[in-house]
Amino acid sequence: MLKTGAILNFLVAAGHLACLPWLYPVLSIYRIDGIMETLALRYGAAIPYLLTVAIAFIFAVFGLYGLSGAGIIRRLPLLETGIYTIATLFLLRAVAGVAEMAVTGCALLADSTAAFPAVVGTLYLLGGRRKFGRQESE
Repeated sequence: MLKTGAILNFLVAAGHLACLPWLYPVLSIYRIDGIMETLALRYGAAIPYLLTVAIAFIFAVFGLYGLSGAGIIRRLPLLETGIYTIATLFLLRAVAGVAEMAVTGCALLADSTAAFPAVVGTLYLLGGRRKFGRQESE
């Protein structure tokens, strides 16, 4: 499960980087183009690109923690905490996406992506339980 979650995180990281040449049309799909334009005007035109690269980096780190938890690469620091933190972040993102859809009554492409973080969060949560779950004494 952690290996699958890691692969999904690496795909999302690569997707963020692949969007860089078409960043503003992609931002408009997710309805954050206005926010990014404001940041670009206030702090410089490079900010939306730098934020996108930083987000890709974070997803890549999440992927590395998944691979580490799966035993594919060496054990990373605070592995158990990292796996459960990643699971929590993804599951909270899924809940926020569902809440936004409920409040707005809108299920656009950006809103329907609540399913992806739910899947990844569940993979990390169940993978973490499998790896770190405590065995009860018999």
